[in-house]
Parts: sequence; structure tokens; C-alpha cells
Amino acid sequence: MTEIDRAIEEGSLALVGEFSSLQVANEYALVVLAMNLDCWMRMEAGGQSYALYADSAFQVAIREEFRLYTEEQSLPGDQRQEVPLYGSGIELFLLWAMILIFVFMSQTEAMVGKYCSSSLGIFERGEWYRPITSLFLHADVPHLVGNLLIGGIFCLFVAHTLGPLLGWIAILASGALGNLATSWLHYPEAFKSLGASTATFGALGLLVGSSAWVAWHGRSMRRLGGAALPVIAGAILLGWCGAGGGDPASQVDVLAHVMGFGTGAVLGLGIVRARGHAEVAG
Repeated sequence: MTEIDRAIEEGSLALVGEFSSLQVANEYALVVLAMNLDCWMRMEAGGQSYALYADSAFQVAIREEFRLYTEEQSLPGDQRQEVPLYGSGIELFLLWAMILIFVFMSQTEAMVGKYCSSSLGIFERGEWYRPITSLFLHADVPHLVGNLLIGGIFCLFVAHTLGPLLGWIAILASGALGNLATSWLHYPEAFKSLGASTATFGALGLLVGSSAWVAWHGRSMRRLGGAALPVIAGAILLGWCGAGGGDPASQVDVLAHVMGFGTGAVLGLGIVRARGHAEVAG
């Protein structure tokens, strides 16, 4: 008796599907793997069918995912909701990196005071440019390098998902809106912050929002993993950053990160939803 036979007999492995061809069996095996679960395939009935086995604890979830996947595949191609993949927009990232480095090398204390995000500057003096300009300022070299390296990865993913131009517009918009919301929540307290990390968390939110819409539209737990991964990455990133205040001398502004993530998620969901409606209308 093989190890698989023993596991089936003991009940730890359960039959989740039986298919007439190896190609179809492999296709549904990928569905299981996309759920981050293991599966085993075995030839049955003298080579006439292929059985797929998985952990019995997930048998119901896998069969439901199979049902959703089968329904989705039965739809006409123009009715399937997908997030198309674009180029990474590496040129725009390099432009962004050069601008941040140039500004950092040129910035002075007076420049930081004038262009950082400020609750009093925005809501008492009407300096509405501050939520945007603060994204280009950084407290020190580690602050700048962290946003270029870690933030750059997520920004490239957003460009790959939404398109380079639209993706970068959405990233900057989520960062600026996150800064604006943070200053509004602190007002009338005198609050200041700077750095591109709000846009970095905005990029994470954009990935979550776009993936969550596709998962919900397709009623697919399989695709929901695309939304879960950026959330996990954001939690890890917050853990690395630690906790701190919003003053420019501080290393991290947690509230701004949360606001950037939230606005990014809303924007990402809205963009993909609007794009899907436009494609149907077209």
C-alpha cells in the first residue's frame, strides 16, 4: 500500500474531483494550488480517469472553488472579469527615483517647512499643495532608500496591474489623499509629516482594491489571494517601520500609512470597477 492509499484509507485525504483527461485534471490541480493547498493526482479505472485528492479538512472549500471555476469558464470570454497585465512602467519608476533623489539633495530646512504636509498650513492657510509636495521630501537617507526600494516594488506591481500612467497617477493620488486625510484628522493640532511612504501604502491599497473587486465579481476565493498578499505585506512593512509620530523628525507616521492604504484600496476598487463597466459598454 502506497502512502497516498494509506492516507485515503485513514481519511486524511479525500477525493475532490475525478476527470476524464490528464489536461483537465492538471487544470483543476492548479486551482487547488492557487488556494495554497496541496493535492495529489492518481490514475483510476485502468487509466480511464484521473482522481484528484486533497486534505479532507478542505474538501468542501475545494469543491466550492471547483464549482465557481467551472461556472466562470463556461462564461463567454468577454464576460469574464480579469485584471489585465500591462508593462511594469520601469521608465516612470526611474523618473520618480531621480526626482526624489534630486529633491533630497536640494532640500533645505526652510524648504521642508514650506512644503511638508501640515495640518495648520492646509486648513488655516489654504496651502493645498502640501499633501502632494510632502511626498517628495524625506527626513534622511534611510528614509529615502526605504521608500525607493520597498515602495518601488509595490509601485511597479501597480503599474503592471493598472497600466503605467494610470497606475502612477493613482499612486500619487492615494498618497496625497492619505496625507490630506491624516492632516484633517489631526487638525486643529499642529501636525507635520513628510515622505513617500504614504504613497507606498497607497500602492498596497491599490493592489488590494483591484484584486478584491475581481475576486468579489467572480465570487472567487481563489482570486481573493491577490488581495490578501498586499495586506500581509503591508502588515509586515508596518512591523518593520515600527510606531512613531508624524513629525518630520520621526521615522514613521502610522496614521498616514493607514490613510494611504485606505484611499488606495478605494481608488483601486473604483478604477477596476469602472474599467470593467467601460469594457462591457464598449
